[in-house]
Amino acid sequence: MARTLYEHLSPDTGPKRILSLDGGGVKGILTLGLLKPLEDELRGRSGVGEAFRLCDYYDLIGGTSTGAIIATGLALGLSVDELIALYMRLGPEVFGRKAGDGLFLDCKFESGKLRQALQGVMGQRTLGSQDLRTGLAIHTKRIDTGSAWVLTNHPLGLYYDPPPGSDVYPNKSYRLVDLVLASAAAPTFFDEVVIDIAFDEQRRPTQKGYFVDGAVGANNNPSLQLFMLALEPSYRFGWKPGADHLMMTSCGTGMRRPTVNGRAFQGLPPGLRGVHALRAMVHDTQVQGVMMMQAFSAPRKPWRINSEIGDMAGVCFSGDPLLDYQRMDVPLDVKPRAVPLGDPAPPMTTLERVLGRELDVDTLDALDLMDNGRKENMELLFEIGVGFGRTFVDAAYPDPKFDLPEWRSA
Repeated sequence: MARTLYEHLSPDTGPKRILSLDGGGVKGILTLGLLKPLEDELRGRSGVGEAFRLCDYYDLIGGTSTGAIIATGLALGLSVDELIALYMRLGPEVFGRKAGDGLFLDCKFESGKLRQALQGVMGQRTLGSQDLRTGLAIHTKRIDTGSAWVLTNHPLGLYYDPPPGSDVYPNKSYRLVDLVLASAAAPTFFDEVVIDIAFDEQRRPTQKGYFVDGAVGANNNPSLQLFMLALEPSYRFGWKPGADHLMMTSCGTGMRRPTVNGRAFQGLPPGLRGVHALRAMVHDTQVQGVMMMQAFSAPRKPWRINSEIGDMAGVCFSGDPLLDYQRMDVPLDVKPRAVPLGDPAPPMTTLERVLGRELDVDTLDALDLMDNGRKENMELLFEIGVGFGRTFVDAAYPDPKFDLPEWRSA
């Protein structure tokens, strides 16, 4: 029998499991590829067959941007296969045709198409919907006040259901589709999302909030913020730290350090230089999140941070790990476009070795584009995700000590 929302959120019902999902546009299909072997492994352990959903296992699922789309779908009880089908439609429908130049005139794509697609999944449900089967966290950035917003469906949250007479609009009343769109409103790709956040006695809106992608609030990788939700008393979760009590699976959308030719950068207009700088900042905060989470844990397969500190194997600042943490991601390495005459061909990238075949340079380059919704690119990203997912997931991960007690009794 599936757990209730109370059983998922209560600190008194045993160890807790968190699923953290990064942003990355259409590369969310790679995340779903990583999740496919994970769902298959846990389904096999559960003994309930096709009825199993990741929301039955994870007690809190949180995401940013494309990760917020996946997180909300999973929390509503969708299977990974159902979300794969959604993304295969979203790619060409939402990113198939540009609406503007993405910088000076209009954003690249129409958010109305994304809203229409998501409404088919989320309808008019709110953050307080009883259809949410586990804990959910959505990360966005309120640009007019400079606040990074993290909204959860925890009933004890300070703003979830303020007392009568409060001038704060309850978080439980925000529509899921509005929050997810706000989380995914990547600057230059989509317009900001405007949400009514205060009302007078006649329920007329008196204040609006202007929201952009949660990555702008340093939460493109939301794992550190989700860790804080679990342990910081103000958030009211009150979960217990320790590698036997708390686990987190953190899924990326493919990792590549953004680079740009220095001379070419100097010749760009200020707006384009700002876009490059923003991309670099998002990448840096994403890597920093992995570094901090590994510093508080002892991952079974630590993720390589950089050439200076390596993968941090054996490093745990807290002495005893504060949680069981595993980063699942894919290095989107590239190869040189030209090889000097007489030099050996460049070796296969890690990605190509996992796939078992070589890819041409243009195909490798295109994998890191957040708006490449072409069918062949989406299918390749998914194949890559599944291939790498199988290198992380097996009978030993997730650690069986976090299996649900009812699975063992069954």
